Amino acid sequence: MFWCTINITKEVAVHIRELPFSIPISGVIRLDGESVTIIVNRAETNISLEAGVPPGKRISLEEGKTMYDVILEAAWEVIRRKGFNRFSAPELYSIALEKYPHLNRGSFTSRVIACTPNHPSYKHHKSRRDYFSHIGPGLYWLNEKYIRDETPNEDILQNQRKLSNDQ
Repeated sequence: MFWCTINITKEVAVHIRELPFSIPISGVIRLDGESVTIIVNRAETNISLEAGVPPGKRISLEEGKTMYDVILEAAWEVIRRKGFNRFSAPELYSIALEKYPHLNRGSFTSRVIACTPNHPSYKHHKSRRDYFSHIGPGLYWLNEKYIRDETPNEDILQNQRKLSNDQ
């Protein structure tokens, strides 16, 4: 253990706000699976590296998967559950939360807009994805080229083609 005594008079102490110093120490850091052990002199500290992310922090997706992949999968699931191709960003978000409970709503919604070329705010994003069309305030649909073959109702595609041609 290292002890140091510094004598400072009362007159000097009034003017000192910080007293910079350095102490050379040596120690060991051990990485062991999901924990880190730091040993300095005789003091030992263990840090657990558990999987999990506090809300508002970065999340980890499966390797090779992006937030855009999560958004597209959520759209497929919404269409499968509802039976028609019209949804809002909050609907996509609630579906995505089922698998990824630490998603940030603002980041998610922003990326939905980044996938919607006809949305007024698309110009602020660089993703250049074209998954969705903005069909009204807060409403989107999945563009035809991204609709899966197992979509439950062929009328979805026919109605969407008709509405796309009208716009």
